[in-house]
Amino acid sequence: MGREESDKVAAEKGDHQNVARAALVIDTLAGAREQGLRLTDVVEKTGLGTATIHRLLAGLVAYGFVDLDKASNRYFVGLKMISWTAAAIERYGLAPYADNALDRLCRQTEDTVYLSLRSGNDAVCVDRREGSYPIRTLTLALGDRRPLGVGAGSLALLAFQSDAFVNGVLSSDVERRNAMGIGTDLVERLVGEAREKGFALNEGFLIPGMSGVAVPILDHDRRAVAAISVAAITTRLSGERLHAVVEDLKAAAVDVQAGAADILGSPLAKRFSGRKG
Repeated sequence: MGREESDKVAAEKGDHQNVARAALVIDTLAGAREQGLRLTDVVEKTGLGTATIHRLLAGLVAYGFVDLDKASNRYFVGLKMISWTAAAIERYGLAPYADNALDRLCRQTEDTVYLSLRSGNDAVCVDRREGSYPIRTLTLALGDRRPLGVGAGSLALLAFQSDAFVNGVLSSDVERRNAMGIGTDLVERLVGEAREKGFALNEGFLIPGMSGVAVPILDHDRRAVAAISVAAITTRLSGERLHAVVEDLKAAAVDVQAGAADILGSPLAKRFSGRKG
């Protein structure tokens, strides 16, 4: 979270302002992950006053949304959020249908497997399986968000939407993508390649030496509502092995689509695709 988000929070009034500020603090702590943040760090990153942050953190700690490690005086996202995350994943419906497919795909490839859903103009990691291959690529944790088009799963979620939706995404979030080293021209090219090939490929654009490949899970209108991806060192995602992994991914996606056929035609599926339902 940066100053732009802080400006938006400052513009809110009354009760909405309190909610917006609390959400900003939790989002900021989530971005720090296991390192946590000191009070002064939260103040700096949010742009809010020290007294305001101190009051917000005290309340969030009291209700279990934030944990305070007294030894280091660092704040972390609290365990209360785990139950909220689990409830959200259940609400989104697809994760239970993907369990067996993800397990099988992880065994087949021996690499790390991810399931991602779309949330606005972001892709959110909602499930992960760690492979047995000695060199692991744990590029995403549960709940991590990326702008659409950044990373293999996120790219698959973007590519298999309508042209209008893709163009809207490409014209927004430019600064966020640029900050990650992913320019609009590159995303536009990768979208075209993904549509042509039927899968999305990230050849070390985010992390040198680490690649990812993904296929979409499609609704009844052939729009992406989720994506399954495999991440590995680049040498494991090239040549014949890349084609083999893509076939395994496609088989997994077909299994999920078949098992979740009822919900993939529902208004919920429309929410995850780029369509208005």
